[in-house]
Amino acid sequence: MRTKQLALGLVMLGAVAVPAGWAASPLIQAFETSINLDANFMHTQYHENLSPIGDDESGFTEGAGVTIGSLLPLKPGYSPDLYTYLGYNINAGNIHYGGYFQDGTPLAATDHAVFQNIEARIGAGFPLANGSELIPFIAGGYQAWNRNVDGTGVFGGGEFYHSGLFGAGLRYDYPVSPTVVVSGTAEILGLAGGGVHNPSINFGRGFGVTPEEHLEFEVSDQISPRWHVFGTGFFTHFNYSGTHPEYFPYYYVYEPQSVTTQYGFSIGFGYSFD
Repeated sequence: MRTKQLALGLVMLGAVAVPAGWAASPLIQAFETSINLDANFMHTQYHENLSPIGDDESGFTEGAGVTIGSLLPLKPGYSPDLYTYLGYNINAGNIHYGGYFQDGTPLAATDHAVFQNIEARIGAGFPLANGSELIPFIAGGYQAWNRNVDGTGVFGGGEFYHSGLFGAGLRYDYPVSPTVVVSGTAEILGLAGGGVHNPSINFGRGFGVTPEEHLEFEVSDQISPRWHVFGTGFFTHFNYSGTHPEYFPYYYVYEPQSVTTQYGFSIGFGYSFD
């Protein structure tokens, strides 16, 4: 409820603060109304909140992403602008696993991990007096982690973590030159409707609702009227709520609460179709 109130308040603030006759900067409109491809490098740190022992994973993965978005006036020449966005990202690679067998014996192995994320946004863009654009939005999506730790027999066919996403955010675009725009995005999301599944022991249970925070900082440079290049730094932090212990033959199985932090950078290019 607080997230919805915050998003509504930002929209109302923009509507009051910005004269209705101002239109979006052509440079910002071109950057936002485009299809983009990128390659990225991401570090993941995963920790289970389990005492006195718990699993930890960390390492770098390579990835790629594609996004398509638009920032177009609802009425030509007038604000607010309608903001839309759809993005997909995938990362895959080997990260270090440090954990324990059921009897407490330490275990070091490799997780052949695959991370996926898809997100959709819709919002309103409000041009400001300095040529910048303030864009509050609501968001929804889905994220997943294929966790496949080898050489142990503990995970068998691997584990699959997944969750739906919902929430709100704020994006700010500022032109620093006739061709360069810097952008910042902050999101507060909720993880809901997700869970974990382990096919090797036929274990699958749902998670509760938990928070996720996401930050981005981007620099884009227009190299022609239609084409631009960009670089983005990003940071994501979220929790999985875990599950209650359940008795399987000879032992209990449950998923502990956990904390995941991911950060990295991407570089790419985009084509404007505004």
